[in-house]
Amino acid sequence: MAKDTRIKRNLVSSLIYQVVLITLSFLLPRLYLENFGSEVNGVLSTIKQIFVYLFLLEAGVGLATTGALYKKLGEKDYESTSAVLSATNIYYKRTGIVYLAIVLIIAVVYAYVIPTTIDRNVLFFIIILTAIPALFSYFVQAKYRILMEVDGRKYVLNNAETALQLASNVGKILVLLLTDSLILIQLVYCVLYLTQLGFLYFYAKRRYKWLDLKAKPDFAAISQKNSVLVHQLSGMVFNNTDVILISALCDFKAASIYAIYNIFFSQVQNFITNVISSFTFALGQMFHVDREKFDKLFNVYETFYITATYVIYTLMAVFLLPIIQIYTSGINDAEYSNVWLLLLFVIMNLASNVKIPVNSIIEYAATFQKTRSHAIWEMVINITVSVAAILCFGICGAIVGTIAALVYRNIVTIYYSNKKILGRSQMKTYKIALANTLVFTAVMLVFFVDSFSNVSFLRILLNGIVHSIWIVALYLLVNFLFNKSAFKTLFEIYGGKKKL
Repeated sequence: MAKDTRIKRNLVSSLIYQVVLITLSFLLPRLYLENFGSEVNGVLSTIKQIFVYLFLLEAGVGLATTGALYKKLGEKDYESTSAVLSATNIYYKRTGIVYLAIVLIIAVVYAYVIPTTIDRNVLFFIIILTAIPALFSYFVQAKYRILMEVDGRKYVLNNAETALQLASNVGKILVLLLTDSLILIQLVYCVLYLTQLGFLYFYAKRRYKWLDLKAKPDFAAISQKNSVLVHQLSGMVFNNTDVILISALCDFKAASIYAIYNIFFSQVQNFITNVISSFTFALGQMFHVDREKFDKLFNVYETFYITATYVIYTLMAVFLLPIIQIYTSGINDAEYSNVWLLLLFVIMNLASNVKIPVNSIIEYAATFQKTRSHAIWEMVINITVSVAAILCFGICGAIVGTIAALVYRNIVTIYYSNKKILGRSQMKTYKIALANTLVFTAVMLVFFVDSFSNVSFLRILLNGIVHSIWIVALYLLVNFLFNKSAFKTLFEIYGGKKKL
């Protein structure tokens, strides 16, 4: 019952957080485009991606700790949990020192070596202000965040993030409208972010009074941190390399075009990820304590996760282009309407989401070391093909490289998770993917991505409501025919016969 309550709270808080985030996230890029132009927007987007890469410094330790805590918290072994987090705390402090040194180097190089239209001193301080919250997180709060997520208290993190996004985005918009000061914009976010970190720190200290960070550190429990880092690096390459390669091989205006499309897709994917994280902590714990129940629920999770993401991205394929055209209207220093870029974004996200459920199995089982070669080859394929394709096809080539890497990673991940860990046929996953791909293809034969190009927002809304009904119904019908067992289990859960 306690887990059921936490799942509900996580879900509600995730929905509220994502609605707030999506609503606010589209305001600032538009104001940046209007006030500073596409090149400055491209520069700021590139800096943002660089800082995402810097989070790799803690990624290995963070995910390794998460994997180690699922079993220990599931069994309420608080002494062992303290030992793991004690080791994590030591690594985070070391990471913070390295992080500070790297940030100073990046600030100097990016501000005073790479040519941009932004004032060099302004750019230097923007980078420093961007880095400060993460620095404090390493030393003070990061280990508590991991504990709260594994314990199913993501709703606390979501509520804190919602408050931060509301306050910081309103503050940024006011500053941008009144002063056009990039430094002041970033300062507002920095101060509010530090306030949020303080709140989460004191919440965790009060909630987990049993936690002893001075306990003898269990370094063995997070010994796979380097292997985890490889997996995380692969994920970072997938999510964040494209805009950096485009800015280097094309120009910052092309990077701005990519960044605008990526805003829409990344916000949707973040929404999906946050909703799913509302209950995956329960699946992670269940994997270790009740495998029979886990297998049935995982079939439901995989089926409806893949189906839901196909529905969402199919609707984006049909209706997103006119929305982007409206969003970028009046911005004439770059061409933001790109049919093939949109289609490639959709295909990339569909391919990525097919493997997410089976990839979570690797996290639950903590088999990072045995699968790190998969991540290495994905990175090699991604970067190699992306560079070659960008030189040949421009901005679209970046996504071609990512799709090529995803084809490889999907094949090996689906095989390993199903055969080596779950002990079932990999055709279960392929059958779900095939059913949804058939529906996606059918919809694309009816509507292409530019079917509603250059139409009014009202017409987009009306057509979206009408056509989404039969598209969703078609997806559900085909998936029911392909996988009746998942629907049967879901009906049992809905009817109160099963509980997480």
